[in-house]
Amino acid sequence: MSQHKTKSSQEFSIERPIKKARKAHTCCSCKKTIPAKTRYIRTIGVAESPRHYGNDFFSNAWHPACLADHQGYVRDQLRRQG
Repeated sequence: MSQHKTKSSQEFSIERPIKKARKAHTCCSCKKTIPAKTRYIRTIGVAESPRHYGNDFFSNAWHPACLADHQGYVRDQLRRQG
């Protein structure tokens, strides 16, 4: 499991590769179904929230290819920002 820190010390996420899904999930990127008994990646974390005291918890299911595409996009955007 790898932990990713962002610029804020209040925000982090952890990737958990899941060997097989016990039930169907929806990919948070492409919105397609991840069928039961297939491999997927779950990201879990906390993000800053201006709505209330504290932070928002998130837990998302991803197709491995969708997560790789998203991570590439984020890396590219950070590189452009300098």
